[in-house]
Amino acid sequence: MPHSTTGRGRPRLESTDHRILQAARELLRLKGPAAVNIDSVAARSGVARTTIYRRYRSRNELMDAILEHLIDPAPLAPELPVREKLRWVLDRISDILENRLGPGATAAVIANSDPEFTTAVRARLAARLSSLTDLMKLDIKTGRLHANLDPDTVLGILVGAYLAEVLRFGSPRDGWTDRALDLVTPAVTPPRRRRS
Repeated sequence: MPHSTTGRGRPRLESTDHRILQAARELLRLKGPAAVNIDSVAARSGVARTTIYRRYRSRNELMDAILEHLIDPAPLAPELPVREKLRWVLDRISDILENRLGPGATAAVIANSDPEFTTAVRARLAARLSSLTDLMKLDIKTGRLHANLDPDTVLGILVGAYLAEVLRFGSPRDGWTDRALDLVTPAVTPPRRRRS
């Protein structure tokens, strides 16, 4: 059975580490940061409180461990036409809000119900989204996007549109992404020059 050693005592089981972090992530995604504490993680994971405390001396250490892998840097999109690159950006937004943060953590960030958590998430989001704004800046330089475009504003519009769709309907409706791209793509791309 896989394990890692800490230098003293019995070796740590990776499966135990996984159960602890999985339970903490589920609580965070579903109920927000206020639901994540050593007692709730112990109850959900089936791992004894003492075992969790051996790995994480406090709730803050546990939260840091969750956030470390919750929002990782986004890989750069492959070379795509603008419309497909915007689709790729919407997919990243969906992944962050639905799969990584989940409704509980997203609501906590929007409401700023846990300022320390909000600050930590925003810092990680800024790092992840910076690769997306860098892509847009490159497309501005090459003329694929309007010269006066502000990448952060475009990302804000995409995040806002996605959140509005989820708030109204629970999840994006069939064909929503294509309809959103039909509106956004012409607004961010310069008109094609006609050949003489």
